[in-house]
Amino acid sequence: MTPSTLIAAGRKVPDFTLPSIRGGSVALTDLLREGPVLLVFVESDCPTSRLTLSRLEPLRGPFAEAGARIVAMHQDPPHVAARVMRAAQARFEALCEAPPYEVSRAWGLESVPTAILVDRDATAREVIVGWDAEDFDRVAARVTPSGGGPPARVTREHPARKPGCGARNTYDAAAPAAGAGEFDELEDLFERGWTDGLPVIPPTRERVDRMLGGADPARSLGPVPPGLGEARLERVAACAVLAGCRPEYFPVVVAAVEAALDPAFNLHGMTNTTHSCGPVLIVNGPVRTAIGMNAGINAMGGWNRANATIGRALRLVIGLTGEGAPGGLDRSTQGQPGKISFCFAENEEASPWEPLSVARGIPPGLGAVTIYTGDAPMTISDHYSREPERIIDTLALAGSAIWSPSVFPIAAQTVFAICPEHAESFRLAGWDRKTVAARIFEASQRPVTSLRRGEQSPILSALPEDMILAKWSSPDEIVLVVVGGEAGRFSSVLPPWVGYGLGSEMVTKPIGPVA
Repeated sequence: MTPSTLIAAGRKVPDFTLPSIRGGSVALTDLLREGPVLLVFVESDCPTSRLTLSRLEPLRGPFAEAGARIVAMHQDPPHVAARVMRAAQARFEALCEAPPYEVSRAWGLESVPTAILVDRDATAREVIVGWDAEDFDRVAARVTPSGGGPPARVTREHPARKPGCGARNTYDAAAPAAGAGEFDELEDLFERGWTDGLPVIPPTRERVDRMLGGADPARSLGPVPPGLGEARLERVAACAVLAGCRPEYFPVVVAAVEAALDPAFNLHGMTNTTHSCGPVLIVNGPVRTAIGMNAGINAMGGWNRANATIGRALRLVIGLTGEGAPGGLDRSTQGQPGKISFCFAENEEASPWEPLSVARGIPPGLGAVTIYTGDAPMTISDHYSREPERIIDTLALAGSAIWSPSVFPIAAQTVFAICPEHAESFRLAGWDRKTVAARIFEASQRPVTSLRRGEQSPILSALPEDMILAKWSSPDEIVLVVVGGEAGRFSSVLPPWVGYGLGSEMVTKPIGPVA
């Protein structure tokens, strides 16, 4: 079927009713009750269509002030049209028509984009085919009288003119329009910005409800810094689905979010800092084995669903609800892989000490999540020392280099992840957690004179050169957790974020049923 001649200026236009990407249907007569309408016929495969949509968005406000509207007329399914509008960052109304494109045929459309300005009496006043900045400026001047101010104009960016593409209603009816029915859920989520750079699971209503497990979706855990979006359980559940969590992980995710939102943790500062730190989650209690968490070989290295997705879910909550994504409110200079996910379980079975959660006040036998603001782990090898004193020397020397080698003291909690073999040496010596922390503290001590190089702490310049400083203000700032496989004498230190009064405190929350 050959389309009729394109509607010209001065002619009456036929009415239509088409579905909106926002739901429901919209008729032309409804649009014209509010004022003139600039109808812009487009389709997703046409580069000029996409360019036109993005360049008309700045006119949306001036048109609205003048009682007029811009409406995109897509020759695409609603889900494709919605994706195109998001990509163009165009927020005006978008309607869709399906084959055989009867509205486009009735209006005589031959190419896209085609823009037609329709007055309230349903008369076409202006017709623009393709992209032409001067023509759109003329339409803008007609719709939005300047009133003495500068007239509304489109961008001056190149190109000022660009031809369009054949409209889909001109195709052979038997030939499907390329891409018109294509929809890739994973690509759509990338385009929405709902990912951390890796593929995510679509958060369908069914999946989110399954994750909630009957919990109140409207219950709020509080605003998420720095963007202060509300962490309703439904949103947290959606992030858990996106991350790939199983429903049985959800109580751990909720406890992790609660810990992150504790003011002592300072999520706002952790996100906005230019340092590379991110949230580190350490899980204790029976929940570790119940949901299959890894506390042994490669516990901090991924390849375990629970570890990887629980940490990722928290990061997605921060990035999507708190707007703490790179390029947005996350201002990290370099970042590190742990900012995607950093979560592991303590190897309580290989530890000579009580679980970290118990040391931090949680009753024995209960599950808990501890959150810490840490950098990527720095591995510490000591395969030859058997005496605990020599292992301490190695740990202290490595720990003294964190943040900046000449910054003493750092006055920040610091996690040492102790491997089972090193922990066994401490057990045989009868050293408890406090003893090991005190020994690391003592072994880190240096005279001020040896620290007068490179970056120095704010207090160092005023101190006498023979004064002795430790890397930390107190042994209490040294936190020990046992993690890793039974073989290999590799421990590590997780460098902290140093804020000198504006930093972050470790927070531990119990894991309970989600109501």
